[in-house]
Amino acid sequence: MARTFTAKAHSHHDLPTYPILPFGWQRDAFIHLVERVAPHLGVGRAAAHTWTRLAAMTRPTDWVEPDREPSVYAAASELAKMLALSEARLRAHTARLEQAGLLERRTAANGSRSRQAGTGLFFSGVIDRFSDLLALDAQLTTARHKAIYLRGQRSTHWRCLRRALEQLRDVASQDARVQAMEDAWAAWPRADRLHAMTLDALAAHEREADTLTRAALDLLATLRKSVDQPLENERSHLQDTSEDFSLSCDARTEGRRFAVEPTLGHPSRPRRVSSTTDAEDRRKGGPNAAGREWLIKLGPERLFRLASPEMQFYLSGRADPERLRFHDFIWTAERRVLELSIHSSAWSDACTAMGEDGATVAMLILDARRDDPVAPIISPGGYLRGMTRAWLQGHLNMMGSLIGLSERRRREEAL
Repeated sequence: MARTFTAKAHSHHDLPTYPILPFGWQRDAFIHLVERVAPHLGVGRAAAHTWTRLAAMTRPTDWVEPDREPSVYAAASELAKMLALSEARLRAHTARLEQAGLLERRTAANGSRSRQAGTGLFFSGVIDRFSDLLALDAQLTTARHKAIYLRGQRSTHWRCLRRALEQLRDVASQDARVQAMEDAWAAWPRADRLHAMTLDALAAHEREADTLTRAALDLLATLRKSVDQPLENERSHLQDTSEDFSLSCDARTEGRRFAVEPTLGHPSRPRRVSSTTDAEDRRKGGPNAAGREWLIKLGPERLFRLASPEMQFYLSGRADPERLRFHDFIWTAERRVLELSIHSSAWSDACTAMGEDGATVAMLILDARRDDPVAPIISPGGYLRGMTRAWLQGHLNMMGSLIGLSERRRREEAL
């Protein structure tokens, strides 16, 4: 909240006091704050740019000293020249800015401005609104992060649905249900159109996309069983006869044909794993084993039991543990990324390096270990980035971490 200090007596007169920016805030940081929220105050881009340039003409100390008031005294004609605007355009901008409460015009009877007369353009009013503007900025930031999360989940549904539809075409290309799903998928807005959608519309579309994806996975499982064919990557009946939950949702980008392939040579970039390394990792069962054989063997019920209570809450709302698919775990992991305030880039980097399957299991491990009695996780985002770096260096043993979680669950249940 803007603070006001009591002025000291000076030359037998009380000096006026003005609102100032809170401690730690300076003029330029406040200008950036106003720039971010201006469109949501009904101020157009051109008028907001004019405000920014006008505010930058003031002295920085005038925003933080209680006996000073940030202001611009230049005549309108001079300001118009300085801003490369016509006087009419400048008047229109300042009128809109005043209406939005971002500045105040004080003019003499003849319209002149001068420091001596105390006339000009003044910014005390907008400083006085600091708390409201800061709250609006926080609200917009939350909405922006929510939109990023929803677009990410839509992208996850897009990739998984594409894979499911490819397999459905192989099984029953003439089935009317498959064609209906193809048509519904084709009607989805393009990824670049998602940015123009309201938050409510985006949330509704994400729910529809999730519903269609799950319906396609269910139909695929039903049709595969009806023709007595195993699902792709289906577990052997010797291991588990429950429905397959590991339908591949590999890290592909919407609109692209091929999966993202890691590159070599930079520690912050995904590591290209050669076929030789791939085979060796498979043989050794190492932490970077390609494919998802070890995930398949775990099964959905085991992963569910190892998950945190928060993850289990979301997973339970989607299906019984034995009927969960890996798509449900990815959906839940992305929700926890948002709730744990993990930056979207950390999740994106993890998916690029480990694939969505690996990144999802990493999130499950991270989330379950947040309240570890011995070594709790203080910074989930930093921990996820550390896991990604360890994966790229070949040091991340997720199977070992899952075994550790399993042992911890056994100890807790024995108490």
